[in-house]
Amino acid sequence: MAVGCTHAGHLDYKAWKEVLAFKQRWQPETTIHLGDFLDTSAWRAGARNNPDDPDRGESIAEDYLVGISHLKELSPQICMLGNHEFRIWEMLKSNSAIVAYAAEEGVKAIETAVKKMKARLFEYDIEKGVFILGNTYFIHGYSHGESAVRDAVESYGKSVVMAHLHRPEIARGRILGAPIGHCAGTLANIGAMGYARRRRATLRWGHGFCYGEYAHDACVTWLATPTKGEWRLPV
Repeated sequence: MAVGCTHAGHLDYKAWKEVLAFKQRWQPETTIHLGDFLDTSAWRAGARNNPDDPDRGESIAEDYLVGISHLKELSPQICMLGNHEFRIWEMLKSNSAIVAYAAEEGVKAIETAVKKMKARLFEYDIEKGVFILGNTYFIHGYSHGESAVRDAVESYGKSVVMAHLHRPEIARGRILGAPIGHCAGTLANIGAMGYARRRRATLRWGHGFCYGEYAHDACVTWLATPTKGEWRLPV
């Protein structure tokens, strides 16, 4: 079972309830959070540089506490860093000693929390940030383009399950065997994410998660999404 882009305080609790009910019913052997369990809005360059940016005033501590509490509810064995968490890692090299110290404390807090959950933490790295089940690569995602899912499949030469795009999507790679890529969408409250409400691409965003079966050399994945706000799941 794989979910992604829950974004801490932006989580849509109706969708989250469905996800947790699905996990409780099926008890998957492997649960994966594909990244962006935090939102880290206050760490954005725009928020840091613009005193009038509403994200500047968002609580870093609350973002962490809420995001980690959702991780604990999900109880994944695999936890990936997304680009939103990676903002904190990037600030480790800040020229500001105060910012760098805050980032160091943030990194320690995330690593400690994930370790206490007995989960594996994967860095946000196109090579190292890959978890493999059977013949499928699980990643956060590294591009936003129209062909991002297909490009990920072709980059790795394998089937891919990813997040990052916020749009539930399935695409085949143009390579031998035509491996399949799945994007799990998001579980955030899309209407409440104000920073994206003026972009046409947001119209494609939607709730979803992935589930499936795997063996040592194979993995089959399905994409679950709601219809008119209602989830039709095998529960």
